[in-house]
Amino acid sequence: MLLSGCVLLLFQQYILPFNDSTQSIIFLAGILLLGVPHGAADLLVASQNANSSKKSFSKFRFLAVYISRLFAFAAILWLFPLPGILLFILFAAYHFGETDLYQFKTNTLIGKLFVITYGLLILSVILLHHFDEVKPFFQLLIAGNRSTDFLNLLDANRYNIISVSGILFFTTTFIYFLRNSNSVAKDKGEFLIRFGIILLILFKLPLLLGFTFYFVVWHSVLSLNNIINYLRKENTFSKKNITRQIVQYSLLAIGGICLFGLTGYMFVSSNAIVGYVFLGLAVLTAPHMQIMYDMYCSLRQFKQVEN
Repeated sequence: MLLSGCVLLLFQQYILPFNDSTQSIIFLAGILLLGVPHGAADLLVASQNANSSKKSFSKFRFLAVYISRLFAFAAILWLFPLPGILLFILFAAYHFGETDLYQFKTNTLIGKLFVITYGLLILSVILLHHFDEVKPFFQLLIAGNRSTDFLNLLDANRYNIISVSGILFFTTTFIYFLRNSNSVAKDKGEFLIRFGIILLILFKLPLLLGFTFYFVVWHSVLSLNNIINYLRKENTFSKKNITRQIVQYSLLAIGGICLFGLTGYMFVSSNAIVGYVFLGLAVLTAPHMQIMYDMYCSLRQFKQVEN
């Protein structure tokens, strides 16, 4: 996965830079092929979460709760866009950190700080380093003079915020490694090198390509791998059944996105499509994060039992 990011960076910087239309096509193709499927597994994961906890599972109840959370978060973004965006960033930061750091023990307070500061640094590089590209999208969601003043303040201090995010992350990481020196002795060098390469790729690539690399190539592939291993750990689901259901729910999700897009003028331009996709990802973050959080808690408990 890192190699693919390095190849993408090599092409963009030195061989054949991708124009905006090509970047949009790569992004949308990645979302359809990997981004949507990693979220379409939520029903299967929730079912396995219930099995692991020895609880009953109702598909109807799951869908009712899932859709209710989706609409609740959409309402927050609509009625209170600025707090909604900040809440989305916190949710996404924790979810990204939890996925990337799944091999570490993060049940403690310092472990959770390790997770969220990791995600915040990733997002601050993606969003703030490319703020000129992000700002128009934020302006569509956040109207009014106060919000404009806030965005201008954010723009003026974006590198200060990135620096603070970096200091918080490396301070938290140092404390975490110090307290868990025995369990992470083999992993910490490889982890820091890998994380440095990810930050370099995100810093050098344009916004859309950087987000495509991190969310599609890195996060979605890593999540799908963890999901499949989780669903297979007790032989509850066969690989064929997992693949069939992920494809089925992915097609349903894509159909729903298209219907939503037709009613909201999503297909007017490529920029509109990309904007709607980002908005959709924001709305889906809240219900998806809860399910994945339960999965990683179960995986960590399973790993402790094995050890």
